[in-house]
Amino acid sequence: MTSDANDQIRKELCYLFYITSKEVVNRFNRYLKQYDISFPNYIVLLYIENDKNVYIKTLCEELYLDSGTISPIIKRLEKKELINRLRTEDDERRVKVRLTDKGLNLKEKFSKISEDVIQQFDMENDDSAAYYQILKTFAEKMFIIKINIKKHNI
Repeated sequence: MTSDANDQIRKELCYLFYITSKEVVNRFNRYLKQYDISFPNYIVLLYIENDKNVYIKTLCEELYLDSGTISPIIKRLEKKELINRLRTEDDERRVKVRLTDKGLNLKEKFSKISEDVIQQFDMENDDSAAYYQILKTFAEKMFIIKINIKKHNI
């Protein structure tokens, strides 16, 4: 492939990343608006298992978020009384979160949102599996890059 062709692919990838991410988030937001929940809040609520506590550090690692991103989300969810923060007895710096009854009730209403949005993209199962793997790999690489940038103050 020539340098010009590579440049064109990179340029088009830039547009495609922007267009697809914006469109996916917009579609989710159409559903979430009725619950007064943003897409990042939705993702965090989905990750917290119904009957379990989860460390905030685990949320950061699993959702590829840094502490500067997760802290305001946790504060908003706590203010809406959807989660409770719990400090561990052995180390108060370690914080867990748990869904409240209100959070559990809201999460039940979320059950079909992801399914409905994904169905709108009219993908076959094989396509969905391939997209999943590509996006998962991409997210992992982006998170590693993000960590390295922070580590080296780039």
